[in-house]
Order: sequence, then structure tokens, then C-alpha cells
Amino acid sequence: MDLIRKQMKAPLTKYMIFLILFYSQSIFLKGNDTINYNISLNYYIDLSDTYGGGNLFSGEFTISKSWYGGKLMFGHFQSQYSFLFKVPYEEIGQVLQIPVQEMSFMKTGSISGFIRPVSKRWITTDIVFGAVFSKAKSFYLKGIDYEYNIIENRFIYLIKDYQLAKKNHFGYQAGIDISFYFSKRIGLQLNARIQDLSNGGTFFFVGSGLNFKL
Repeated sequence: MDLIRKQMKAPLTKYMIFLILFYSQSIFLKGNDTINYNISLNYYIDLSDTYGGGNLFSGEFTISKSWYGGKLMFGHFQSQYSFLFKVPYEEIGQVLQIPVQEMSFMKTGSISGFIRPVSKRWITTDIVFGAVFSKAKSFYLKGIDYEYNIIENRFIYLIKDYQLAKKNHFGYQAGIDISFYFSKRIGLQLNARIQDLSNGGTFFFVGSGLNFKL
């Protein structure tokens, strides 16, 4: 995983630098462009296995000119991961399977800049790169205490002990937003984000939502 991250960071950084230099040549020509404001509400799913998948609900405020701008996002991530805890039981020559659920919650925020290579009345495309901060709470299985009745083939008691872990994470994100406007003020937005958090794993979010022009 670390090798994959390093391979992704190098070309991504070079690509962003190239795009910024390419479009910065028009800054003097478009310096008097009108400032625009947008608010978007989005729902993402996480395609990575960092927390076994999950969902992210977010709200984002965007300020822009014709080809560049900034985004401020706040969101809530939730994930629930289920697996079978297997215990060998030599007396009956079987393996007991105990279902276990683990949960993670994360409040996340980001501040990003973007460039807009496509800007038309009915469609815009933003290439996004910025910083991310997250506060995560996770419930992990710490241990299991049980007693099993061989004759009745059932648990007499089963106690699952969970541990709460709290962590703060910093990192970066890169992604793309594509907005299709079916009216003057409202559009459908398609989003993709890669987030790499320190000691928090890598997430790959894809989603959609509504974009409102203010």
C-alpha cells in the first residue's frame, strides 16, 4: 500500500503543477471576472477497504472566478464492518463462528483550490487539490468472553468487549467535480476524491449531489 501511494503522489503532483502553470497565463486577461458562489450537498461511497467501505455526507462552499477558485467542505463519514470471529473448539472438532461488527465515525473538513478547464453555461469541470483534517472515532473488538454448551449446541453466554479509539488525521486530497446545470441556478454534480490521511489510510470517494448557484 505504501508503494502504491508513493507511485500515485509523484505523477499527481507533476500533473497539478503542469495544469496550474498552463492556465495561469490567462490570469491577467481574466482578472476582472465576476466572483461566483456555490453551495453543494453531496453523498459519497468509499470504494477503498480502509474501514471496510462507508458513506460520506458533505456540504461544500465554493468561491470561483472563470477558471479557478477555492472550496471549503465539511462532512460526516460512517462505516460499519462485519466479519466472523473464528474459535477452534477441539472437544467437538469444530470451529465456532461469532459474528462481530465494528464501527467508525469521522468528522472531516477540507480546504482546497481548483482550476476549471471547462466552464460553459451548462457544464463545469473542476480539478481539485487541497488539505484535509479528520477527527475519527472507532469501535474495535478488544476481546470475547463466552461459554458454549456442547450438548445443546448453543452459547450459554457471549460477551463482546469493544474499545473506543480516537484519532486526529491530517492529509491531502485530489479529485474532480463535474456539474451539469439543468436550470439557471441548480445543477447535478458528480464527484471523485482520493484522500490520503496520516496514520488514517487512503480513501477513494465517488458520489453525486446537487449544486446551487447563489
